[in-house]
Amino acid sequence: MKSIMNKQLYNFTQAKLQKNRQGGQIKNSALAIKLYEEYNFGQLDFNKQWLTFNLDNILALSDEIQSVLGIDIRQDPYPTKKDRLSTAENCRNEKENSYAVSKDFILINSLSELNVNQSCHNISPLTSLGLYIKADDIKSIEHSAIILVENLAVMANLRTINLASINKKHSGTPILGNNISSQYIDLTQALWLYRGDVKAQQTTNTSYQFFRRFKGVTPLICFSDLDPKGIEIALTCNADYWLTIENTNEITMALSGNEQEWYKQGAAIDFLQQKMKRVKQNGHDEGNPDWQSMFSSLLTHKKTLKQEHILKHKLCLTLLKIECDR
Repeated sequence: MKSIMNKQLYNFTQAKLQKNRQGGQIKNSALAIKLYEEYNFGQLDFNKQWLTFNLDNILALSDEIQSVLGIDIRQDPYPTKKDRLSTAENCRNEKENSYAVSKDFILINSLSELNVNQSCHNISPLTSLGLYIKADDIKSIEHSAIILVENLAVMANLRTINLASINKKHSGTPILGNNISSQYIDLTQALWLYRGDVKAQQTTNTSYQFFRRFKGVTPLICFSDLDPKGIEIALTCNADYWLTIENTNEITMALSGNEQEWYKQGAAIDFLQQKMKRVKQNGHDEGNPDWQSMFSSLLTHKKTLKQEHILKHKLCLTLLKIECDR
C-alpha cells in the first residue's frame, strides 16, 4: 500500500462492505477507481461502469488495512489523528495519520519577560519571533493582557509599536470592570500571541483556543490589520478590545501603488455590513460605535492599512471596546 487510506475513502469503502458483506458491486466513481487502482480491490467490468468484488477481495483489503492502521475496516471507525511520537509507537512511517508537529504549539513573545505558570523566563535580547511553546503546558499567565496578533512580522518588531501614547491615555482605566477592577492596561507588560497561518497544513485553531481559554481572567486584545478582514477577526475572536489606529485619517496616507487588498475582501465586507444592519435593527446602534465608524471610513475611502504600515509609520494607537454581543 502506497499510503494510509484517507478518511473519505475509508468511510466510503466501509459503507459498501457493510452493505455487501459477501461481495457485490460498486457503481463507478472517483472513489471506486481509487479503491481499484491503489488497493487492487475487485474488478472493473468491460464498460467500466461497475466495480465487482467478492469475499476474497474483502478479506485481502481488511488484512492490509489491519496491518497498517490496526483496525478492521468492516466495523471500526477511522482512527483519529495522533502526534507523531504516538504514531511512531506502532507505525514505521511516523507521519501517517499524524497531525503537524506545530499543531500543539503557539508562538508567543513579550517586550520584557515571559511570565507564565507563576514563573519568570527571560526573553532573548536578539531579535526573534518569540518562543514556540506547547499550549497545554501553560496553566496561568501573569501578564497585563494577551494580545492576539494577525501578522507574523509584528512578532519580531514589538519594540517598533507606538505604545507610548496609548499607555499614557489608558493608565488608570479598569480593563474588565468588576472582574479585574484592580488591574490596569499596560501593553508593555502584555503577552503577544501570533494567531497562526491560515493554511491547509497549519491552522489558527490552537492559538484561538489558547486565547479564549483566558476569557474573563486576563484582558484579551486583538491587534489586526485595518481592513474588513481585520475588523472581522477582532469581532469574532472573543477579544475584549481591538487595538487599532487612533486617527482614521491615516487610512489615506500617501503610499505608492494602487489599492488592491480592499477588492479581495468582499466576504468580510458583507459580514460587517450585515452585522451593522443587525445592530441597528436591535436598537443597539449606540452600543458599539467605534468599529462601525472605522469600517465606515474604510467604506468611504476603499483603502486598507496593514499592521506593517502601522508599525513602520509609528501610528498612534487606541483601544476600542468590543461588546460581548457577537
